[in-house]
Amino acid sequence: MCLRRLCVLPLPPPTRAGLKRTHAARQLGLETLIDVIVTSGEVGQDKPGPLIFLAALDRTGVTASETVHVGDQYGVDVVGARAVGIAPLLLDRYDFSTEITDCPRIRSLAEVAGYLG
Repeated sequence: MCLRRLCVLPLPPPTRAGLKRTHAARQLGLETLIDVIVTSGEVGQDKPGPLIFLAALDRTGVTASETVHVGDQYGVDVVGARAVGIAPLLLDRYDFSTEITDCPRIRSLAEVAGYLG
C-alpha cells in the first residue's frame, strides 16, 4: 500500500495572499509530512465544491475509491468528499457531532490508520 500525504488548504491564491504554499507548510512545521498541497484559491472553488477534491486526486494520481478524506466539518468535508466518490471520515474530537451516523466519526487522527485498506 502506498500512502500519499495530502493537504487541502482553504487559502486564497499565493499572489493574493502574499504567502507561498510551501512557506505556509514550513511555518506550520508540516513541510516534510506533506507530498501535495492543494488550495481552494488555486482551483477557484471552496469545499464542498468538487474542483478541490478532483484536483487533489489528479495531483496524487489516485482514484476516489483509493482515497479517504478526513475533515472536521460535515457540510463541507463529508458532503464534498462523498460527492466525488471519496470515503469521508469526520474528525469530531469533542463529540459535538453525535447526531451524525451516516459516516464514520473519529476523535483523533491516530484513528485514521484503522480505516486504511
